[in-house]
Amino acid sequence: MRKPQPKTNGYQIVLVEWEDSQRPLSPWQWVDEYALPDAVHCHSVGFLIAQTKSALALAPNLGDVECERAQACGIIRIPRSAVRKITKL
Repeated sequence: MRKPQPKTNGYQIVLVEWEDSQRPLSPWQWVDEYALPDAVHCHSVGFLIAQTKSALALAPNLGDVECERAQACGIIRIPRSAVRKITKL
């Protein structure tokens, strides 16, 4: 017997692997001594609630899913240029 699936208003749950920049360094430093840091490799999981050619939006939390209009909280916008892989879960 199949387990009942949670209601998601049709939003797909995905894992997005993407690359983020490092935070800015605040102290003054000599340019010739600067070492370029590695990018931060990120994994984000959530409901894919919007997407365009330039970005996608994931929401880790959905509410009022039994209503006509769902709510979302904690939405993150990820630029398409940063996305390395999307896996449907």
